[in-house]
Order: sequence, then C-alpha cells, then structure tokens
Amino acid sequence: MTQERGIHTYREIMGQFAAWEATLDDLLSQKRRLERFFQEEGFEEVVFTGCGSSYFLSLVAAAAFQTITGIRSSALPASEIFLYPERSLMHKGAILLVAVSRSGETMETLKAVKTFRGRGGERVLAITCYQESALVKSVSFSLVARKAEEKSVVQTGSFSTMLLAAQLFAAIAAGRADYQIELKALPTYGTRVMKESHPFIQRKAEDERYAQFFFLGSGGYYGLACEASLKMKEMSLSQAEPFHSLEFRHGPKSMVDEHSLVIALLSDSAMSYEVPLLAELKGYGGQVLALVERGSKDELGGVDYVIPLHSGLSELARGLLFMPPLQLLGYYRAMAKGLNPDRPAHLDPVVRL
Repeated sequence: MTQERGIHTYREIMGQFAAWEATLDDLLSQKRRLERFFQEEGFEEVVFTGCGSSYFLSLVAAAAFQTITGIRSSALPASEIFLYPERSLMHKGAILLVAVSRSGETMETLKAVKTFRGRGGERVLAITCYQESALVKSVSFSLVARKAEEKSVVQTGSFSTMLLAAQLFAAIAAGRADYQIELKALPTYGTRVMKESHPFIQRKAEDERYAQFFFLGSGGYYGLACEASLKMKEMSLSQAEPFHSLEFRHGPKSMVDEHSLVIALLSDSAMSYEVPLLAELKGYGGQVLALVERGSKDELGGVDYVIPLHSGLSELARGLLFMPPLQLLGYYRAMAKGLNPDRPAHLDPVVRL
C-alpha cells in the first residue's frame, strides 16, 4: 500500500506540542545537572552552530542566550568553523560550542566540533533528537529531545523542540525561574494558536494568486523568518526569501507586487518601525500577513491579515509560537501543488560530505 502523501510531515507539525511538553519535563528533571554544567565549566562566550534549519535555530538561540544570561553569544554555520577557523574562532577565552543537529550525524557539524577541539576548545554541548548519534557520543554533555525524532526529511517539530531545549538551558543557566515558567506555558498556547489559525493558513497556502513569499523578522525573530522561508522552499518549491525587517526597504521591496505575500513576525521592540513598513508594502500591491502578540489590522498599518497570539508571554519566549502555523503554510502549499512534503526534491535526512 502506498504511503499517504505528506502524512509524516503533517503528524510531526501537529504533534510537536506534545514533544515540547515531554522535552520540558525531561530537561527540568535534569535541572541540577544543567546548573552544575554551567557553573563548573565556566565560559566567557557561547558559539552556536549547525547546518540548514539547525543554523537558523542557532541564530535564534544565540540571541536568546545572550539576552537571558548576559554572556556574549553568536551563531555560525558549521562549515564556516571548519573551513575558516582562523576567522570564526578568534576569541581565546573560555568558549562553549553548542552543536545543533537533529540527527546528530551531520558531517559538517561533526567536523566543526573536531576543528574546535583541534584549536584547544574543550567545552562542547550537543543539542539533538537522537541519543545514540555520533554527535552525542563525541561530547560529554548533551540535550536530547527524544520525542522530536522525525520520519520526514524536512525539520518541523524537531526544530521547535530543540530550540525550546536551548532556551530552557539558557533560563536554567541564568537562574531565571520566571522565564522557565513562561516556557512551560508554550505547549498550551501553541495548541490554541494552531487550532485558531489552522483553517486560515490552509486557505492562504492554497491561494493561487501568490507567486512569491517574503518573511520578515527583527532581532531574535530573524532566524525564525529564515526557517519559515526555508520550510516554504523545501516543501513547496516556492520562491521564498527571508529578510531583516527594515533591510527589506534597501532593495528587496522592489520585488513586491500583487502576487506577493509578505509575512511579518512582529516584535515589541521594533514594532514602531515595522508597522510603517507594512503599510508601505501594502501600498505596492502586496498582501501582508502579520503575526503578532496582539493588534488589529488598522493598528498594524492596514495589513490584510493578522494572526494574534494573545499569549501574555514576553517577546523572547513567545517567538516559538510563530513557527507551527508557518510550517503548516509550507505544508499546505506543497500539498496544493501536488508535491510530497515528506520527500522534497534532491534532499536527504542527513547531509554527508
């Protein structure tokens, strides 16, 4: 019997909230262990690394870690570390390398860890979904999101669950009980946001007028915009591009027309600048969808559509809630085009050099 098209991706998108809850429970049960790792190892800088979705995760995680802990944090593609170590690993202080890989078998990430250690780096933390992976076996400390293992090639629930693990680690490292409480609320809010937005997302994905999708995000939301754009590309083979929100004015806005859907991940910090941008883009004929904590169409520059979160969570904690609806957007676009989001063209679950 032929496997139903897209069934794995759909299940993994819709089932990620259970994976969030299980991973939170698992890591909070290891709280003392995580605190000891942070306190005993000691480091002055954190470098997050990964490939593809895991690199975009690293962008978000680095922004969150630095904000929560006050420790200098950055993100690099794994290939940049092993190809150009003299540029990427210049700091000589105590660095923690956080290596992110869904499978734990991504060759570039394993080579980045090896290169880091070859230049005297000792502290490596792995974030993955597979306990028996080469990455976990190569490090002394790991965060494993076991309930986020996936059958689909495309990362969906694994991305969000590993990002949640990274954020929880930051909250525990900083002793931020308030932020830990916010993260624990995410599975409940995520389930509600998905239920409320699901019919709308399906309609927008199936709308044939759209020929191109632009995803905009500022600060920690930029990495989320990158990941949402990648889901649209991977699953549906559609033209999709991410941009820092205000950078979109510097050239890319020339592409906006009546066949464009601009999707903005609005933040509290940048909203006073982002809303006038959305009004401008709508004036060029593009359709604009805003994902935001709260606000009406008129309050958000006359945008066409709004997905409100109404979470009551801080800007940093609630960003994860944007991802499930945007993953679903890519899924339904692929299905409308007759594609199989479980097996995108030319892609493999693990990239090997």
